[in-house]
Amino acid sequence: MAYYVVRTNDVRLLSASCDFEIKRGQNVIVDVDGIMEWAFVLYPVNSVDGESCKIVRVATDNDKATNDRMLGFVEGDKIKVAERVKALGLQLKLVTVLRSFDSKKILVMYTADDRVDFRQLVKDLAGIFRMRVEMRQISERDETKFCGGCGQCGQELCCRRFLNIPRQTSIKMAKTQGLSLTPSRVNGVCGKLMCCLQYEYGQYREVIAKLPPIGSEVETPDGKGEVVYLDILHELIAVKLENAEMPVAKYSEDQIKVLKAGAIDDEGVEE
Repeated sequence: MAYYVVRTNDVRLLSASCDFEIKRGQNVIVDVDGIMEWAFVLYPVNSVDGESCKIVRVATDNDKATNDRMLGFVEGDKIKVAERVKALGLQLKLVTVLRSFDSKKILVMYTADDRVDFRQLVKDLAGIFRMRVEMRQISERDETKFCGGCGQCGQELCCRRFLNIPRQTSIKMAKTQGLSLTPSRVNGVCGKLMCCLQYEYGQYREVIAKLPPIGSEVETPDGKGEVVYLDILHELIAVKLENAEMPVAKYSEDQIKVLKAGAIDDEGVEE
């Protein structure tokens, strides 16, 4: 038995088991709790983790035509659902409406600020579409993951490509990495802190732990001074010297001696 991570049309990343050979990049038909769905094979894994499904077969040309036909219903189905949402006065934002590959289920993805009573909506939609209706409330991050886009780096969004569970990030991570704390610099397309703040955070912490905090009094080859900032990428310490002819100079860790350490906060970053 082999295991893979696959991405379905609703951009969920599922662990899929398979008892025949498949390759990365292939389209497959998967069984998700008795519902057949179209999926794309991303990469192999060692075991099932999280939501799972079973790969039924490699997709054929006929399967691709069927999937294209199902996707062709999206815009029309959204209009029908939006009309019912408006008629019932429900406070939600409709993201998309997807039919399963086998036409047994219709998925309504939406965002909402508060809890929504959609029982009547489900009854109405079941009567309209004559299939099982699933309402799925998603977050702003999930909405961005579904819609896709590019990050500040110019690459396709991480959540769209490979992140199944968004990384836990904090403003401390941006501060530690010396990033501007303005929302346009640290927030992603979804309006939340960028997941990639987590990627290099550990390395920055390791370097900061070796260097004296800002405000430390140090002895350098050029005299005494105070640490004014840290050049983390080059692992250098910027020191404001008492000698006015050389107001600020950079030194490596082995070139200085700490006379009095500056105060640090609970994240190891200068106050």
